[in-house]
Amino acid sequence: MDFAVLGCSLDALDAQEKLAMKLAYLFALREGLLGEGIARDPYDMLVGNLSELPGVSVGGKLELESVLTPRPAPADLDDIQPGLFREFLDTGGCGAISARLREFVKERVLPLRPLLVGVDHSLTGGVLEALAAAGEEPVLVILDSHFDAIPAGVRRAATGLDMAGEGELSELPDSYNCGTWLAGVIDRGLVSPGRAVVLGPSDDPGEAKEGEPEGMAAYRGVYRGLEERGVRVFPKKRLREAGVIAAVNEALSGLEGRPLYISLDADVASGEEVKAVRFLDTVGLSFDEVVQTARALREWLEAAGSKIAGLDIMEIDVHLADIPGSGDRTLEMCEVFVAELLAEPSDE
Repeated sequence: MDFAVLGCSLDALDAQEKLAMKLAYLFALREGLLGEGIARDPYDMLVGNLSELPGVSVGGKLELESVLTPRPAPADLDDIQPGLFREFLDTGGCGAISARLREFVKERVLPLRPLLVGVDHSLTGGVLEALAAAGEEPVLVILDSHFDAIPAGVRRAATGLDMAGEGELSELPDSYNCGTWLAGVIDRGLVSPGRAVVLGPSDDPGEAKEGEPEGMAAYRGVYRGLEERGVRVFPKKRLREAGVIAAVNEALSGLEGRPLYISLDADVASGEEVKAVRFLDTVGLSFDEVVQTARALREWLEAAGSKIAGLDIMEIDVHLADIPGSGDRTLEMCEVFVAELLAEPSDE
């Protein structure tokens, strides 16, 4: 066995619509409207099929306080409140859970290679910390519709939603979370900027435009500043113009021989076929483009003599993933993505 699939399902967003889905689940549970054995998190949904792939074993789940998971226990009903989740986020809760995951990976997974099925993307930092403690600094390859390195206040101001009375940026507190984790792992030295690659984001700021929100300049400054430090960002438009294979090869040029840690945020394909993701604010790559990217990464690894140091699948929304008859393909996409990456080299 080479990979161990593990789970950690931190889901602490404070958005009203996300908390409403948790409440709806608890009310349905109380009324007996849900059958026995309903999956509690993405790990439960995917571990069976992933563990059947060659070389993949079951590594277990880091259990969290129920209230922090996608489908809490009935006893948590009174704690499903925006203020409590906001406090968790603003006081470093995501970082604390990532630290617990780091220890879990060190004690329960290594020296096998981690294959994390999580929810909040900040958890990737915990796995990277465990790998760093083992002496490994892989190239970090992220597929994501968002560039998760922008402070929340800056991102919101760029939409014009958080402009204070005199046009100043909101002073909402920022922390290590699903929207800032990439900047966090870079600032802590877990990944150097030149070894961070982001494929498929839809939130590139582009050039300045007349009439854009005042906060857009600050957003563009943070985004371009990270690129200037060496982070390699290939937005969705650029990836499509170049073609998936050419984009992957260009993004990883000069990094041959180094191991890759590959992180799939399911919302990179958000759209008609992939809807079970926590953020549906963009239309991402197609299902087929994501699979093509996995194939291109595998072919690059083979040609470059590199290995996979670890994988993760993040940001799946369980409440949208198991609706009967919905036609959603989020889980299928994640399974095919991993299967493509781990496929044996072809004889051609």
